[in-house]
Amino acid sequence: MFLLEFPQNLAGFLAFNYWCKLKKRPYKPYKDALVVHVPGRWGAITLGCYIFADDRYYSSPLIRHEYGHRIQSRKLLFLYLPLIGIPSLIWAGAFGRYRRKHQKDYFSFYTEAWANRLEESDQEKLG
Repeated sequence: MFLLEFPQNLAGFLAFNYWCKLKKRPYKPYKDALVVHVPGRWGAITLGCYIFADDRYYSSPLIRHEYGHRIQSRKLLFLYLPLIGIPSLIWAGAFGRYRRKHQKDYFSFYTEAWANRLEESDQEKLG
């Protein structure tokens, strides 16, 4: 599976080594992913089996949502970045004013709504 998710796992692996090996940032396992604490107030991002989370989200329930992106990565393989990762980054970074003006919830965008549904389904399977 690691190879089929190669683009996002490579980016995640390089970022993991930068933050954890060079910058000595803490990380912890979450199911089949590693959650890395990256300082600041910028949110969270999932790259394959690596989840990078800021000060607010590292120990918060948002990690479950990010794990939904992990499931998307497993399902879409090398299509994850063009279909989920890049649109999600654009939605998070460039559409704040649009969301406020049109009273759109961040999680209403297809990438985020699907991640939530996948995570909820995964939780139900665990009981």
